[in-house]
Amino acid sequence: MLSFKDIIVASAVLAVVRGHAVILNVQGEAGSPASVGFKVDPNIARNCTGINPCQQDATLIRDAEINANIVNECGRTELTGNIDVGENTENALAAGQITKVKAGGQMTVTIHQVNADGAGPFACDLDQTGNSLGGSGQVPLEVTNNVPGVNGFSQAKTQQFNVSVKLPADLKCTGASTGNVCTVRCRNNAVAGPFGGCFPIQQADVTPTANTPQNIQSLKSLDLVLAQQQGNVADYPAAVRANQVDGTDQQKAASDAANRLLGAPPPVIKESPVSNTGPGAAPAPAAGAPAAAPAGAAPQKRDMPRQALRWARRYVVPGAEFKPEAAP
Repeated sequence: MLSFKDIIVASAVLAVVRGHAVILNVQGEAGSPASVGFKVDPNIARNCTGINPCQQDATLIRDAEINANIVNECGRTELTGNIDVGENTENALAAGQITKVKAGGQMTVTIHQVNADGAGPFACDLDQTGNSLGGSGQVPLEVTNNVPGVNGFSQAKTQQFNVSVKLPADLKCTGASTGNVCTVRCRNNAVAGPFGGCFPIQQADVTPTANTPQNIQSLKSLDLVLAQQQGNVADYPAAVRANQVDGTDQQKAASDAANRLLGAPPPVIKESPVSNTGPGAAPAPAAGAPAAAPAGAAPQKRDMPRQALRWARRYVVPGAEFKPEAAP
């Protein structure tokens, strides 16, 4: 099983993956808004092939990472890490950026090929619940007018291709707060990837689903539940250590370089308060009063950390001081 730490480190140093593709636009029914691939950044240049910044918002969707519970079914980007499908879907709904579709209809998906192994062919599938599936269970979709390529490779670079994706005649989208959203996932078969992305679609010819605890079908076998639990237990210590460390000099330099290239302001980091609500917990200090240090504990450093990972927070163990030299 891949460890959480391995993926954290790879993303933090802006991993040296050599190819990518990005979903720039998705058009369903005429006159409806267009969808965009999750976590695609409109400020990133599309006329270059370099790792930084040209590949930073491309999505890697690897079954091994999904099955190890490292990422969701839509994978991750090098710049922002795991893609939260539910959050990104709700953001798109709020912005009015979800294309409308109908059962049996067709979509035009614009894929930007960054360099050689961001090529085709692309395969697409569908999560009709929006975000309840993991590494399996998606409905395969018919793709025509595919991106040229063999095994994810071609000589094309910095080019855009319009791919046609046909939806099933029995389409029934039930996801998101609206009860009628599906998630479509497209990816190629490049060995360094697979590369691609996910995007939301909203079905116009279906009665929105009102979910209840009773009508949600999400049964997992005992074997799958136990395997997932064991994997989470094994990965937890490395995940905690990764969140404790502010970042190596290399990680900080990589993050600063990416922000400069993107013209992004320095991130504002807010530390989450740590509370102990168990038996024997001390009373909370009055508003505005500094929290008292545990007896015998050395003063903790309060400098604001510069984190290389936007999706990792500093983790503080109550009653103990973290020693960076103890981390691997």
